[in-house]
Amino acid sequence: MFSELRSDLGSDEASILVYEIDGQSFGGKPNRAEFDEIVLITRGFGRMQIGSYEGRFEPGTLSYVRAGTWRSWSVDGTIDGSAEVGALGVAIPSDLVPEAFLRLREAAGLKAFLARIGVGGWTRLSAFDRIQTRIRTLIGARGMLRVARTQALLDLLSNVDDWQVIDDKELSKNQQSDRARFRQVRSYLDSHFRESISRDALAASVGMAPNSFSRFFRRASGTSLSDYVSTLRVRHAATLLVARRRLPVAEIARESGFRNLSVFNLQFRKRLGMTPRSYRRQQDFELDQP
Repeated sequence: MFSELRSDLGSDEASILVYEIDGQSFGGKPNRAEFDEIVLITRGFGRMQIGSYEGRFEPGTLSYVRAGTWRSWSVDGTIDGSAEVGALGVAIPSDLVPEAFLRLREAAGLKAFLARIGVGGWTRLSAFDRIQTRIRTLIGARGMLRVARTQALLDLLSNVDDWQVIDDKELSKNQQSDRARFRQVRSYLDSHFRESISRDALAASVGMAPNSFSRFFRRASGTSLSDYVSTLRVRHAATLLVARRRLPVAEIARESGFRNLSVFNLQFRKRLGMTPRSYRRQQDFELDQP
């Protein structure tokens, strides 16, 4: 998709390429993605193909396409035949997040996201200012700052709800069963992570013994149930720290499901490498940067 467009930096300057599309050529015949690609549609309408999936896009459509996957976008023309479209795109080498990186506890959420995204996926956002801003922080960024901001973007994507996953691989019956069970469990956790979570009750809800459930959950998500829930809570807290700047940290901890402030601080630092207050200050700073 991006081969005929110009990145903010040349390929001799950066491995991670960022594209802003505004009235430029967009789309064409299906071809395979050379890198993992993130595309956020900010303006315009049309059709997209990702692997075996074909559907329509509109402002707020966000897609993640894995390297090697067939994909294409075609834009609906206006009355005069011109293509009115705006989009932001990021092309990411697949080795940006190697297996050793994904073994870090801080990367548990991202590992689970990449494991379930298949050959790609898409979602439709009613508000996309935060992701648009995060992508724009990459424009012009150089060196390790560009890498760090891209990893932060990936973490943000892994926290987006309602990804429609595209998987062209034929699954065994056991894999299909695991996937259906995990969707059920994930849906429950996404809605109830602020509450006390019982492993035994979750196991019973999908017809499994507790120990078997623990093995299944780690196999399906790449992490333990307790780490998964803590990640959901920390991500929710991180969102509140930015969106509700006047809300005290202790209140954010409670609203995110932490009953103890010291546990909240510990879990937040373990996953994001800083205290909640430092995170809030950093986000204020980053939004002012190019």
